[in-house]
Amino acid sequence: MKRGSMALLVGVLALGLSLPVGASEMRGTVEVRLDAGELPVTNGAVTMYLVGVPTEGGYRLLDSYGGGIVRGEDACSGNLAYWLGELAGSGKELLLDVDGRVVFSGIEEGLYLLVQTQRMDGFYPFRSFLVEVPAQGQWTRCYEPVIMPITDEPPLTGDLGIYLAVLGMALSGGGLVCCGIWNRKKKG
Repeated sequence: MKRGSMALLVGVLALGLSLPVGASEMRGTVEVRLDAGELPVTNGAVTMYLVGVPTEGGYRLLDSYGGGIVRGEDACSGNLAYWLGELAGSGKELLLDVDGRVVFSGIEEGLYLLVQTQRMDGFYPFRSFLVEVPAQGQWTRCYEPVIMPITDEPPLTGDLGIYLAVLGMALSGGGLVCCGIWNRKKKG
């Protein structure tokens, strides 16, 4: 019985070792496309930084990014991307091609920060963002972040949601004041 079990174990190990190297290791591709419209792309660069490695339920941030765990559903937070961008160390920088795109290939599983480290002539850089590789089971991803042309007017900053929240709170407060006045008149 022992010899049969040992033979089975040796057979399984031999089969596992005979698989081609990298057969179980998937690699991803991340493409970033910047649309400059009719204008030619004359320069620009995008840098990709590995900021987290997979762990159960999310990603463990590298020590250089403060450590800790980021849950999978929080991995696309714009605020987290901004904060991690402030801590960015060394990454892989690629220059944009004439079509305004870069392709990062051979990417291992993890959480990555994408930053436009050199802006295109006539455009503000895009807002940094986080990328999961793989994302929703897909190892090949394409992103088209928004870039704004430089004009005489300053770019809009902040999220519209913040302004709507403040407006909603002001209207709610006004409604409460009106209800209080109406109740006083009704009682008095």
